[in-house]
Amino acid sequence: MQKAFYPFSSFVSGTKAADRVLGYRTAPHRTTQPDTVLARAAETGWGLLELSARHTLDDDPEVAEALTETAARLLERGAQVNGEPLTESRIAIGAARTVQADAVRTLLKKRVLTGITVDTANRLQGREFDVTLVWHPLSGRQDASDFHMETGRLCVLLSHHRFACIVVARAGITDLLDRHPRSSPVYLDVPPKFPDGWRAHQVVMEYLTADGGSRH
Repeated sequence: MQKAFYPFSSFVSGTKAADRVLGYRTAPHRTTQPDTVLARAAETGWGLLELSARHTLDDDPEVAEALTETAARLLERGAQVNGEPLTESRIAIGAARTVQADAVRTLLKKRVLTGITVDTANRLQGREFDVTLVWHPLSGRQDASDFHMETGRLCVLLSHHRFACIVVARAGITDLLDRHPRSSPVYLDVPPKFPDGWRAHQVVMEYLTADGGSRH
């Protein structure tokens, strides 16, 4: 994600893919949407679980359920990180809005998965987990507000994992970005100082969809 959030600084990861291995003790009896995205996450470290396009309120119950089910499948299948069991305490689910975090927390409680951390990007800042799941800030939205386009929030949600990050979202985010192009002025001969939110979101979606996410 260096191109999205640090386009003016070139650097490489201090570890290689072989140093961060996500695997599962059991194979799925049938291929579900969460299992498809978990397979991709194990292979590449990233996954996109994309629900059908629809405009929704912030607390979209289908996105909340998809995040909960995917987290549950990680544990049900005996996910391992570098050969060690992945525990609830090493999984986090991040969202932009408190109401979204509350919706996921309620569903996890029903499954007795209370050890999984669920919080907003602001409150996850400075913490690290083995696997993170992310409620995409632009999922189901009709507009691209400054709050939801903010680069720092997206960066936190996508950068606090050691082994894999799985994004859950409604389809249509790229179309939304195309309908709401960047509005900040561009000045000749003045180098930009911070990454642009609109561009960062475009780069992220291009990366997540490059090899196809898990769509429903």
